[in-house]
Amino acid sequence: MARRRRLVLVLVDGLSADYYESHSDLLPNLRVLAGGGTRVRRLRSAVPATSMPGRATMLTGVGPDVHGVIGNHVLDGDSFRVATPDDVAASTVAEWAGKAGRDVAAVGFAMLRPSCASVFHPPWWVRGFMDGSRFAKIPAERSAEYASNVKDPDGRLPAPMSLGPAMEKEGLVRGLAWDAWMMRATAALMCSDDAPDLALVEIAMTDTIQHQFGYASPEAHWSLAHADELVGGLVRSLQDAGRLDDTVLAVVSDHGHAPMHTALYPDRILPGMVWESEGATLHVLADGAARGQATARLAAHGAVAIASDHVPEPHRERVATYAAPEGHSFEASPPGAAPDAISGRPKYASTHGLMPGAPADDRFCVIAGPGIRRHTIDTAAADQLAPTLSAILGVDAPAGTGTPFRTV
Repeated sequence: MARRRRLVLVLVDGLSADYYESHSDLLPNLRVLAGGGTRVRRLRSAVPATSMPGRATMLTGVGPDVHGVIGNHVLDGDSFRVATPDDVAASTVAEWAGKAGRDVAAVGFAMLRPSCASVFHPPWWVRGFMDGSRFAKIPAERSAEYASNVKDPDGRLPAPMSLGPAMEKEGLVRGLAWDAWMMRATAALMCSDDAPDLALVEIAMTDTIQHQFGYASPEAHWSLAHADELVGGLVRSLQDAGRLDDTVLAVVSDHGHAPMHTALYPDRILPGMVWESEGATLHVLADGAARGQATARLAAHGAVAIASDHVPEPHRERVATYAAPEGHSFEASPPGAAPDAISGRPKYASTHGLMPGAPADDRFCVIAGPGIRRHTIDTAAADQLAPTLSAILGVDAPAGTGTPFRTV
């Protein structure tokens, strides 16, 4: 009797379709997977194309208008706060698998609740967002509980990683080390005698480094090549353990990236208004006359109003959405900015959350392994990934999710 296929979902944060098209020579392990499986040349992003909506749609197979995660920040009363797994108002592929009797392990994959998996390790970067980041808006008690919630009753994960004091202080080094540990932990799980049916893991520093140093910068090239090598290490571990014949790998990203040369300052353009930046997308809490005023003020600087169809119906009339002109993003004015400055050099040299449908926000996606057809799909919608993963696992996706794309 053939063994049931297992599935590993690897998120490479911020790996765009354009980057792979132009620089696949730097990504040999992903290139091998793409050549031997189903590759989506352009997997579209959720709107807005930022991390938390990307993950939520990737997991649920529905858009933000249904799952409720309208950005890295969500509306909470009369203000915005960071999105958490508790804000995902739709069930996830991890929950579908669990209800079907499959064993699930979540190793640092954001927007999943600990209850969805028998083995759970929180994303390492949640701790960083609690201190020194705009994500510090997350309620402290909620973030502390989530960031420390390691669930591994049978000791299936490797020993927890311990970094020296110097490494703990160096953010980029710490992040790279944690990414490597998460991938090694996933490899150990999948190569064990008690391998889960579904494992979800993410490589996060690729996004951070692109933000800081720029799209296609030397540092970005290095970070994405490092992520490629982490994927290659997972493949080699599976091969050495004789598990490649029953393990499917799905490697995807959550959004793309594009270089920025100017940041617009909403706090200067919209004084007194409540707003939240989603990269090159802006949410403004405004209705009626206030919405018209916001639209006019932003239009004077090249920003355009776009539909708020991604916002759930009860809040759609309260949240106005805008897209920055090409090469521009939305950021808070930095300390020391001139009093009359409404724009300046961006903090993030590259970002995402572009105009809906912008090619630069299209994502990388490849699925390879036993029973997976070798072919290329030109484009697929953001909501098609989760039902595709459920079809590979042999479990049913709920009604209302996207249509699986063809992998067999």
